[in-house]
Amino acid sequence: MNESIHELDLGDLNLPERHAQARAAVDAMTPGDSLMLVGARVPRELLHELLGEVPGRYEWSRLEGGPERARVALRRRKSEGPRSVTRYLQSDHERLDAIVPEVVRLANEGSFAEAQRRFGEFSCGLGWHIDVEEQVLFPAFESLTGMTRGPTTVMRVEHVDIRERMQHVHDALAAGDAAATVAGLGALTAALGAHNVKEEQMLYPMTDRALGTPDAQEKLVRKIEAF
Repeated sequence: MNESIHELDLGDLNLPERHAQARAAVDAMTPGDSLMLVGARVPRELLHELLGEVPGRYEWSRLEGGPERARVALRRRKSEGPRSVTRYLQSDHERLDAIVPEVVRLANEGSFAEAQRRFGEFSCGLGWHIDVEEQVLFPAFESLTGMTRGPTTVMRVEHVDIRERMQHVHDALAAGDAAATVAGLGALTAALGAHNVKEEQMLYPMTDRALGTPDAQEKLVRKIEAF
């Protein structure tokens, strides 16, 4: 079955209208569908309602989170059921990784406005990913394992470096410097590659093992998703 992608521009509708239109569009989604919610304000309360209503049915990603415009990609999963921390966060790594070659191509073509837009989506998503790890996942890991000076300490230090590399790419794009952009993305990708391997092969599986059951893993995934 082909996946369909729909965009719903909520514009400047008031809260009840935004909620009603978004609710109707979400209810019409079938497994595999994706919905882009765009507007001055995306009804966050609706997202939380959906996550709690049918756990594991929908997943969402923040693409833009500015005060004047927000974009959220909502997906209905093809199959429902408990998710592991490893599967959920590794999938987010893969989603973000797929954006980088597009930014490289756009910068080399001189399409800096579009390159900035796509890198903005990457930065928004990676910023959320880092924040949710540091504020939700790492404290959970430390509480479950008692390891407060272990892998999470290393990950936090590496997060600082990753944020600095992201800023270098942002500055290069703003300057319209294709060579610096590509070099910066290469450095960022190298740091992320080494970092993600540690998380995917050590930190995430250790968290899943400490949680023990699929239901406990899904419960933490929902907490991460609702952040």
